[in-house]
Amino acid sequence: MDFSFIQTSDHHILDSETSLFRGFSTGYALQTVLQHIARNQAGKFDFLVMTGDLVNKPTPDAYRTFERILGLQDPSANSARFAEPQPASLAGFDPFPVYFLPGNHDDRQLFYRQLYPQSAEGGLANGAFVHQGVQFIFLDMGPDVKAEAFPETIDFLERSLQKKLPSVIMVHHHLVSIGSAWLDAFIADDIERFWNAVAGQAVLGIFCGHTHITYEIEVGGIPVFGVRSTAFPFVLQDKPLTALLPPHYRLVTVRDGVLTSQIFEVEL
Repeated sequence: MDFSFIQTSDHHILDSETSLFRGFSTGYALQTVLQHIARNQAGKFDFLVMTGDLVNKPTPDAYRTFERILGLQDPSANSARFAEPQPASLAGFDPFPVYFLPGNHDDRQLFYRQLYPQSAEGGLANGAFVHQGVQFIFLDMGPDVKAEAFPETIDFLERSLQKKLPSVIMVHHHLVSIGSAWLDAFIADDIERFWNAVAGQAVLGIFCGHTHITYEIEVGGIPVFGVRSTAFPFVLQDKPLTALLPPHYRLVTVRDGVLTSQIFEVEL
């Protein structure tokens, strides 16, 4: 049990690589982050996980732009199912495996149709896979900006944890207060159902998106991580404020059952 993976989140890709969101090019930012990963982390990680809000508005053009940025194959030729990897093929770099979770900006039907056409369309995107003896659990808390601990999602989590494997949980929505009134209002009202399910289980770490902010908090002995958006980061305060800050990605290492991580900042 000795491997590493990378987390990025909240890419908010628009309908074309040149489209701007409030003057900011989310496509250029994601391209720059991926190139930094390929250039500086090649051979140091096994796969990358993108924890949701892949696009800003869920249109076919936005997903096609996202696919072009990652060099993904045509969806019609894509045999991957949800919670299976796909190769990112950046020009000039060796391909590397990428997993995708949907966020509240991702339409579930388009998400499946564009990225996982072999999976059933619609429905919550809950899935799992095992890598070097560690179970990775992908959880979906819904398409709304405010999370919901759906019975289907919690049931899937509980069944997965019954396998008694050391586990890493990946979810778009954040699960614990980070100290921002407007962002913390989006935590599920019934989030205790999640924390009751993971209590006493062999959970090595939990990785979230949604807040666009990098943080690390421990809950019941479990480290919980967020990572700054590659698009437009938010300021950690009680009212919404967007900041021009360099994007982050997180390199996570699991060695002998212990999880550690390192943040990399990418100048644009």
